[in-house]
Amino acid sequence: MRAAIAVLSTENLLHNVAVIKQRAPSSLIMAMIKANAYGHGLRSTALRLQHHVATFGVASIDEALALRAVGIKIPITLMQGVFEPDEYLVASCQQFHIVLHEYQQLAWLNQISFLPSPLTIWLKIDTGMGRLGFQPTDVANIQEQLACNPFIKHPIGLMSHFACSEDYEHPLNQQQIATFKQCTQQLQQPKSLCNSAAIFHFPDQHYAMVRPGIALYGISPIAGISAHSLGLKPVMTLQTRLIAVRMVNKGTSLGYGARFICPEDMPVGVIAMGYGDGYPRTARNGTPVLVNGIRCPLVGRISMDMMTVDLRPHPHAQVNDQVTLWGQELPLEEVAPHTDSIPYDMLTAVQSRVKFHWTIPT
Repeated sequence: MRAAIAVLSTENLLHNVAVIKQRAPSSLIMAMIKANAYGHGLRSTALRLQHHVATFGVASIDEALALRAVGIKIPITLMQGVFEPDEYLVASCQQFHIVLHEYQQLAWLNQISFLPSPLTIWLKIDTGMGRLGFQPTDVANIQEQLACNPFIKHPIGLMSHFACSEDYEHPLNQQQIATFKQCTQQLQQPKSLCNSAAIFHFPDQHYAMVRPGIALYGISPIAGISAHSLGLKPVMTLQTRLIAVRMVNKGTSLGYGARFICPEDMPVGVIAMGYGDGYPRTARNGTPVLVNGIRCPLVGRISMDMMTVDLRPHPHAQVNDQVTLWGQELPLEEVAPHTDSIPYDMLTAVQSRVKFHWTIPT
């Protein structure tokens, strides 16, 4: 059996939810579990969270249907809305909530002649992200159209999305806050603006619903601030084993491209993990890993199934010793700067041949 495993902490996941609730005590939580719950497993994560949050946020109706299939009963929000008209019927039958952000979606909605139950709608406003959403000047007109539609529940929610919330000083943050306030302050409707970083940076903008993503999984959403300092604990610990330990002579190159040349006779370990498992190929010489809890630097280029580690800090390491790539004792935010990736990318890249094991909460 391949040694690569991801140990996922139920206790830490629920701890992170509690931290977010403490930060936003007057807001409901929409837990973002799109992209396979940021690499942690869509279904397994949802089953552990469903009694602790108000709704789940997913990217598509396929993800939502997968959750219903395993018994998830709470509301599920389609963050990109529907991709074709027939999905409104499915959403109605399954009680999915829908984000409306595009005029074609609005046209499809206005053409509906029957639904078994009315739809819960969030109207998305583009306040500066420049990606999805209606222009602020169009909100009043769209609201009028929706008011006449018999297949919509009222009140309709209003949401927007920060582009730069991880950077507190970025001027766009205050522009977006002002724009959202200007076009919604007279409207007595549920509102949602804050993603993970904004939950910590802008507590006066929490509104009715906050939408944590990366923070749920114990990763800091704010550059230069550790998850620990925010009270968050990593959910995923990525581990494997040493499959070989060798004494390599001075001047010997390691791996593809001979990127690392041994500066002296030195012990080198071979780790059963590579980019085929989702570890970033761009990891540079010196990227830290833990071998039996001792910090050692990676050396040489990452291969599909293996990588090599400088064992001079741990010369007594042996075959089958445990290796931690990131997690409880080695924060992912510390590993990521040694690569061309970011924590979001690294978590979602972990591949299916890595075996996932959830802990049972104490």
